[in-house]
Amino acid sequence: MRKRNWRNYNKELVQRESLTFLIEPKLLSKLKNKRLRNKRGRPEIFSDRLIELLLVMKIHFKLAYRALEGFAKWAVDHMKKGLRIPTFSLICKRAKALGKKLPMLSSKRPAVILLDSSGIKVLGEGEWKVKIHGKGRPRKWLKLHIAVDANSQEIVGELLTTAHVADSAVVGALLSQISKSVKLVIADGAYDRTQARNAIKSRNARALIPPPRNARYRGTNSQRDQAVLDISSLGGDLVGRSLWGKLSGYSQRALVETAFSRYKRLFSDRFFSKTPERQLVENRLKCCLLNKLRRQNA
Repeated sequence: MRKRNWRNYNKELVQRESLTFLIEPKLLSKLKNKRLRNKRGRPEIFSDRLIELLLVMKIHFKLAYRALEGFAKWAVDHMKKGLRIPTFSLICKRAKALGKKLPMLSSKRPAVILLDSSGIKVLGEGEWKVKIHGKGRPRKWLKLHIAVDANSQEIVGELLTTAHVADSAVVGALLSQISKSVKLVIADGAYDRTQARNAIKSRNARALIPPPRNARYRGTNSQRDQAVLDISSLGGDLVGRSLWGKLSGYSQRALVETAFSRYKRLFSDRFFSKTPERQLVENRLKCCLLNKLRRQNA
């Protein structure tokens, strides 16, 4: 287990809530109000970088759009005089168009990545109300698929889909966001499908995915057959599968569950955006911010 310097760790947690953590002076000096006449209609005064920064502030400090406008005017005025801040309604409108202009998740070139998915609520009541009084209104979730670097524990790939999309169907799309340095992909049994294994194989990577309990040896000399033989040689029961996970390195997959735990504890388990375009932007900025917090504690 990694030893932690608690004195430095506490200072880092305090630093997270400072404005300079999100608004670096060098970044602020590059933000200028310009009239961009690159298309028809009213010219844009506020840059995409400024809108992105304001949305990160909204996510980090959990602000409503109106509160964000007031907070940003106060904060920016203290750090850079003369920089105008857009209204709350304009921030919300511009957020919809940021989808193709968002920053990269990470510059890491991971050798081992971990895949998993989890649900993020969009509509519906809380779990306590449903437990006590039953479901009264429709509830809706989106499925968040992520790829995590096993070494740095940064999110290197993310994808948002409807709740009914299978995990194995998006493996190719996730891997396309990551460099070709990947040598090993670790995922749970939900990814034990031909489509997922072929997508991993096409990237010249090895798949470490546990077969189901009733899996049979097929004689194809594949990685899946090797896993079936290894688990069978260790007894084939729960103890044998657990031991296989430790010996093969599959137990690293727990780190992706830790990443989801950080995501939901910091940003809650629901989206504040209501349209698909803004939800994509919100999710990407949350993952980028989570990586920034992770690098601070590395």
